[in-house]
Amino acid sequence: MGMNFEILDLRALMAVLELRSFSLAAARLNLSQPALSRRIQRLEGLLGGPLLERTTRHVAPSALGRQVLPLLRQALDGMETALDGIEDLVSPGAGPGGGRGPVTVACLQTAVAGLLPPALAALRRSHPRLRVRILDMTAQEALRSVARGEAELAVTIAADLQDAGLVAEPLLQDPFVLACDEAHPLARRESLAWRELAGLPLILAARTSVHRALIQDALAQDGVRLGWAYEVLHMASAFHLVRAGLGVSVLPRIALCAAEAARLRAVPLREPLISRTLSLVHRRARGLTGAAEALAEQLRIAARAEA
Repeated sequence: MGMNFEILDLRALMAVLELRSFSLAAARLNLSQPALSRRIQRLEGLLGGPLLERTTRHVAPSALGRQVLPLLRQALDGMETALDGIEDLVSPGAGPGGGRGPVTVACLQTAVAGLLPPALAALRRSHPRLRVRILDMTAQEALRSVARGEAELAVTIAADLQDAGLVAEPLLQDPFVLACDEAHPLARRESLAWRELAGLPLILAARTSVHRALIQDALAQDGVRLGWAYEVLHMASAFHLVRAGLGVSVLPRIALCAAEAARLRAVPLREPLISRTLSLVHRRARGLTGAAEALAEQLRIAARAEA
């Protein structure tokens, strides 16, 4: 049975899933919500079932949606790549550096802050027409996005990688530091032992965070246990609380490259030295496209500059 997918229908579905909102997706695509719903319904009719589960507050893929999403993403990327190739052929100035992608990379939020900008700036110079789709997410979400084919690359923590279908290439050892306001008394210290954090109002990542688990496991070997005053899900929240004078935080050093980290001081932490390994992850069975390899190389260069 042939299925006649329309590229605009696929774009509509991806927009809803990325934004988790029909209203935001409709605004992005310059469609009315009824028109957007009709495009989703047309796909559901072709595939024989609902692709989305929708409540008053949330939109998520259905069981069928989770199964077909990677294939639909590949179909959309293939269509867009073909259209871009045709456009390159018929457009003036087509030639080296003219490819447009897109390349999809899944990144930890801290990697987006510190590692991705210099890599993208260099990529823009060498491949000015290349488009990059960035998925900022948690470490495990980034791994899953590559495994499902939603992203070609991931910059994430892959210390416990158990998926034999993925390859992890270490990029950077990124030590954890104390982040405090530049006016804080500890900002003048050259370094701190982890034990000295006892009694401080600490702003830590949530217990489900891979960073929190990594730190706790390392400190447990030295008999050090950290208390906390605030737990946050997102790095930007920690920055805001630190700047407001509510406490100090423990963050990867590269996170302090973020714009929100202005006026914050990074104090090295020792005894023990704890760091995370940022890795470049891709699927083992599929070679990288030329565009994805170009991005990967710029990420390697940016990581060497940070080391």
